[in-house]
Amino acid sequence: MSEQDNFNFNFDEDFVAFDDDFAAEENSKTGKNEKPNKKAAEADNSSTKRTSADFSPDMEAILLTAQSSMIIEAMKLISQNDFRAKNSTIFSEAINGIDLYIKILDRNPDNFRKLMSNLSNDKDCMDVQTISFNLFKNVTGDIPTTDILKLRSFELVKEKLKVAHSKSLIVSSSIIIKKYFLLSGSLDTVKVKGEIEKNAAQLKNQLTIFAQHINVGIQLIQSKNSEITKGMKGKEINTFIIKATELLAFYFSATGDKKRQTYYSRLNENFKKYFIVR
Repeated sequence: MSEQDNFNFNFDEDFVAFDDDFAAEENSKTGKNEKPNKKAAEADNSSTKRTSADFSPDMEAILLTAQSSMIIEAMKLISQNDFRAKNSTIFSEAINGIDLYIKILDRNPDNFRKLMSNLSNDKDCMDVQTISFNLFKNVTGDIPTTDILKLRSFELVKEKLKVAHSKSLIVSSSIIIKKYFLLSGSLDTVKVKGEIEKNAAQLKNQLTIFAQHINVGIQLIQSKNSEITKGMKGKEINTFIIKATELLAFYFSATGDKKRQTYYSRLNENFKKYFIVR
């Protein structure tokens, strides 16, 4: 095992807690930790409660047919190492689609088999099964023959889709973060200070997303699946984390939050060393 495979971030738990608190302070793009009004809460609860169990078999067939093409498109993008920012929606929808396969099979295997029989002429649905079962065979050496193994094959596809979605989020943030840096590669401290003075809330929202995507990047590196561009061995993720931690450390220094500044400064130094090792 190489030195980089043994890389240990070695941070105290209290620093990690501060980072989590920062991410919770502002609403992310997904509306996480929001306090919606009563009407929004009712709509949200309705959406949360409605699962595949609420759909009739005919509706499930329609949904599977609609989502299957998205799953196939997303898997095609993965095979092409195409994790561009614009593809994040495709990966997200594909995750919802494979979740539907998982929920129906897990809830009622007999109903799932009946659905698949009724959809035997639907090429996309059949292709989703073929892709899933082949992936399972590539991992285990066997074709899934039982409901439990078929369920696992769909879960393997979901895992691939989630990694792809994470990579596309990193690419998206890597593009956005460039506006805070000079062409020389140095942090544009004048611009950041100006944003703090004029657009504090907007900047904080953006930095919250960067903080979340730093964590996503770290998870990808720890899983040893951090390559975005073939042959680059995770260089893009390392570069993003270095830039994002530098930006966050400066922001917290400028706003007087010493503890978070220390956290991101230490993270920045660790990743600079890691980047050199790689």
